[in-house]
Amino acid sequence: MASPATTKAKKKVRKAPPKKGKKGRKKKAEPVVVTADMLAAIPLFAPLERPLLERLATRVEHLDLERTEHLFDGAPAGGDDDSPVFVLTFGDVSVHRTTADGERVVNYLRPGDAYVQKLFVDGSTQKLRLTAMCPIRALRLKYRDVNYLLRKSPTFRDAFSATIRQVTERQATRFDDTFQGEIAEFIVKERLTFAGRVKIKRMDICIECDGCYDACRTRHGTDRLGASEVKYGLTEIPQNCHNCLVPECIDKCKFGQISRDEATGEIVIADNCTGCTMCSRGCSFDAIRMHSLADLDLPRYFPDRGPDAKGKNIAQKCDNCAKYRDQACITACPTGAMFQIDGKSIFDYWEQFTVHHTPGVGEVDTSVAARQGSKRFWPLFTLANFVLLFWECLGRAWWPELTFGAFFARMGWVAAVDPADLMKPGDAFGHALGYIGGSCMIATQLYRLGKRYAPRLGSVQAWMESHIWLGVLGLVYAFFHTTQNFREPIAVATFVTMLVAILTGVVGRYLLYLVPRSQAGQQLALEEIEQKVQTLNRQIEEGFVDRRHGYTMMVKIDGLADADEEVDLASQRLLTGIVRLLGADRRQRKAIEGLRGEVEGQAEEGKAAAVMKLFKERARLERSLRRYALLATILRRYRVVHVTSSNVMFGALIVHIGHSLMYSVG
Repeated sequence: MASPATTKAKKKVRKAPPKKGKKGRKKKAEPVVVTADMLAAIPLFAPLERPLLERLATRVEHLDLERTEHLFDGAPAGGDDDSPVFVLTFGDVSVHRTTADGERVVNYLRPGDAYVQKLFVDGSTQKLRLTAMCPIRALRLKYRDVNYLLRKSPTFRDAFSATIRQVTERQATRFDDTFQGEIAEFIVKERLTFAGRVKIKRMDICIECDGCYDACRTRHGTDRLGASEVKYGLTEIPQNCHNCLVPECIDKCKFGQISRDEATGEIVIADNCTGCTMCSRGCSFDAIRMHSLADLDLPRYFPDRGPDAKGKNIAQKCDNCAKYRDQACITACPTGAMFQIDGKSIFDYWEQFTVHHTPGVGEVDTSVAARQGSKRFWPLFTLANFVLLFWECLGRAWWPELTFGAFFARMGWVAAVDPADLMKPGDAFGHALGYIGGSCMIATQLYRLGKRYAPRLGSVQAWMESHIWLGVLGLVYAFFHTTQNFREPIAVATFVTMLVAILTGVVGRYLLYLVPRSQAGQQLALEEIEQKVQTLNRQIEEGFVDRRHGYTMMVKIDGLADADEEVDLASQRLLTGIVRLLGADRRQRKAIEGLRGEVEGQAEEGKAAAVMKLFKERARLERSLRRYALLATILRRYRVVHVTSSNVMFGALIVHIGHSLMYSVG
């Protein structure tokens, strides 16, 4: 008799594989048959007569590709007649060209554009690649067929010529341009060409206050604005919904909880989202995040969620603050570093990606920057106050009758000015300067109020500018209020803490703007050096009898940067970090120099010195980046000193005013 275990084993039947089209592998779509009516609906082919359309339909292939699939990938066709012509009807395609110097993006195609091989091929072209940046649909036909249509239909010839002209002009003005080329390539590589909108953050004027993140979280209850993972120099693209023209998230939801609003065109997620995560997985920009319902205030932030809604999680994304008149993150930015542009015009904002080369903040203004009038008002107003106060101090010693004190005395407001008795902190005029300076410092805190109720009480940028210049103006009045008499301990403590607060706010902010700018410039320079290294590596390998020897030498030189233990700058004290950094630099220079004999023995004649020079330059740039990282880490902590010194200053100011009033009464 069989044992229970044997019986159980016999009853166990191996499951059949899942059926296609259900839970198993996705059923491959049937190829689309091209018809004359389909071609007639495409603007490029609409001018053709019906007989030509019917003949052409039999010779055209319809292509339906997913993101990252290649429309074409290989060496250019030998003859023009056999070369493929693609007409894009949906989605965007990046065009890559490979030469001896490597592969680079040379253009991109959008719906309605036509690809003709001869537009992108020159004498150095080794390979062409057309890659779908999102799901696309395209038509493929041969150049000989297009050439036949050009001869038969003048109207088609004009339409085709206009289409080709758009593609070539885009390449000439964007990708072949000396200034815009790298930026255009960056935009295509990051697939921003089909974005409905793009938020941009300029780190040259960002003070890293996290106000944009806090404002988004406060308004929506979740983090809809992600960290900036896409960067070019000092310009960053936050991880945020781009409201794509070709979205990959909507069709993933099987419950119909994500859709495009017909009135606004905004992609929105309903409050009854089931939390299935499919839209989050479908978004190639990782802009949709999942949140546990247990951690959210549902009545406040999701009032339309029904009592029968299923799921323990909910998907959230930026909907451009659809129910509000402003965008919380942009409104909360005190410097205008965060702003939003229309995705269709992103190439027109190429200058926003060159701020690391721009000597001043005002050279490239953001779309929400403060008005130029207010930018000029505060410096001129502060300078005028300084000049007038300086004249008062100087005039009392040399021309007392021409001072404000004498004018106020004639008006009967104060006692007559005694030329032998210069201005003092305790006289009426000195007290007035102190009161004005103290009032300016107290007025700096109105920034908190303006930030809380913006934009109803004005833009945060205007309040931030007032905050800075009122602080500087308060320091000016406090300086002349002291009349350089630093004998009272409480008064000295008040002035010193005020000076520290202003210096950490103004000077610290300037350095925080300057250091990342230099760091980005060094990083871009390092990338240029690395490109030169790759070119020289290939030349050196070709100079060896056995190319493997050249490759091995390059690996040794590249590995020198990793030979030392990494210095964790963020966790080191300032002095310790500098000492360890200098030690690592010294050992790296010595190791590179130690390879000179081996390089000279194996490199092609005349190339050894160039290799050594290039890698010494690379090591120098890497050392600069590490030093900038150390300095930037320290400078980011200036806000702690600024806020602390400001609080101490206000305490000392209250004590100083109270002490002065008590002394006056006494």
